[in-house]
Amino acid sequence: MAWLSRPSSALAPERANQRRSYRQSIELPIAVSVRGLPAPVYGTLINISESGCRLRSLILLDRNRLIEFELTRPGSQGIKLRGRVLSRATPQSDAGYEYGVAFEELSAAQSDLLGREIAEMQRRAAGARIAAREAAKYVAGGGKQRRTSVRTLYSVPVRYRPVNRSAAMGEANDLSAGGLRLLCPDVLAIGSELEIRFTLPSAVLTVYPAAEQRFEITPFGQRRVHVPDNRRAFEEMAVRGRILARYESEQSREVYGVAFTDIDGYQREEIARFTHAVQLSRLRGN
Repeated sequence: MAWLSRPSSALAPERANQRRSYRQSIELPIAVSVRGLPAPVYGTLINISESGCRLRSLILLDRNRLIEFELTRPGSQGIKLRGRVLSRATPQSDAGYEYGVAFEELSAAQSDLLGREIAEMQRRAAGARIAAREAAKYVAGGGKQRRTSVRTLYSVPVRYRPVNRSAAMGEANDLSAGGLRLLCPDVLAIGSELEIRFTLPSAVLTVYPAAEQRFEITPFGQRRVHVPDNRRAFEEMAVRGRILARYESEQSREVYGVAFTDIDGYQREEIARFTHAVQLSRLRGN
């Protein structure tokens, strides 16, 4: 289990790929049951492979402690995983601890299901990269987009609530996994924190193929894989953001550039699924 051996400093890049199985990066909140503790420990799953995972938590855990958690995402079957903490590190740039975990007692069915789930994560990440490349072909505002994530000019109703103020309705029409452009009736200060709720429109998802089973070549060899149901309807998202810029008003409404400050990995994936669908629709002339 050489990939789990890690000094207190960050793992050297040249050692990062010396692992027995492919490791998929992910940012997924999880609740972990720890042997000997009366209540779950909450943390974030950083990456995962068929043999183990790495997770981050503010709670200090002893090495060799047994843990259990369920890997689950909306639209996928939950996988119960059990493992043992083999390493602990303190990140230099973040609070809390990072743990290397080796899985134990995985059945053949669990291993196969986990492999398919990791392959699905790879496809979702690849889809987001494809969307980014396609979006780079578009010209916006007289030049190429200079943002770190793909933005979609598509109007979405939002409900926003500034700190210590009541909620109000607005509109987002420049949405990405990193932020949005907010049109609203309120005058807000630069640097203001907001809670924002919205549901992405599902009408654009018809560009995706229907879910199916098929064989594909994956990092683990030939497997029967499940093509995900990318047509599943979007659910409401709740994120937090900060106003970074104020623009010229439009239609008697104030216009702000908002960057997300608290958004999880799954929400980012859902926004990527939405922006990818919009780009595909435009490419096909729908």
